[in-house]
Amino acid sequence: MYATSADWSFDALPDDFQSSSNDFPAEIKSMGALSFFYVQTSATTARSMTVWPDKATAHAALSRIREGVASETGQTIVSVCEGEVLANI
Repeated sequence: MYATSADWSFDALPDDFQSSSNDFPAEIKSMGALSFFYVQTSATTARSMTVWPDKATAHAALSRIREGVASETGQTIVSVCEGEVLANI
């Protein structure tokens, strides 16, 4: 498994991010994601964490996901990290 993470900055959390009509989780799953978390870390920041089956699947989806979210929601990526998952529970 392979994990990716991005730290996001925004003026305000998009209104529809927690809405049941938000189709982003289904979209990211259709690109191969095994799990996805989006954690609000302050009033103007959040961290996304995604686990993929492998690095190739992650990289095939990442640019599309990150560019799409940034343009659709006004969020900006301030840092990213990624790597092989060594353990999980």
